[in-house]
Amino acid sequence: MVTVKSAKATLMTVTEKEFRKYLARDSHCLHCGLQDDTLVPQHRVNRGAGGSKAKRLSNASNIITLCAYFNHLIEASSEAAVTAQHYGWKLRTWQNPLEVTVYDYVSGNWYLLLDDFTRTIGKPPAISQGSPVT
Repeated sequence: MVTVKSAKATLMTVTEKEFRKYLARDSHCLHCGLQDDTLVPQHRVNRGAGGSKAKRLSNASNIITLCAYFNHLIEASSEAAVTAQHYGWKLRTWQNPLEVTVYDYVSGNWYLLLDDFTRTIGKPPAISQGSPVT
């Protein structure tokens, strides 16, 4: 198991095999393009403080790769959270990760993430969740 920890709390646990699949699909931080050992998996729909038993929240479509810095920032800053929602990196609990595209900063493309650890070119969301902050 790979456990990603911050100074205060465990962010999430995934198997090494799963994490390699996320890295193979995303290859970099979707926010800044960073490609180093600070990359971490990020749930698009939050699991909640105690974790969730809802299987859909552990599906590949709900998990992206971000750098640890931005991963922390979207949880700590409301401005960063708005940016993350705008680009599909964070979703509301009622949103379906299989239906909401994510923006890849490096390629400039929007992708629909699939539960088989692949992605396909998609379209930007029709309605913005707020103005992005860069």
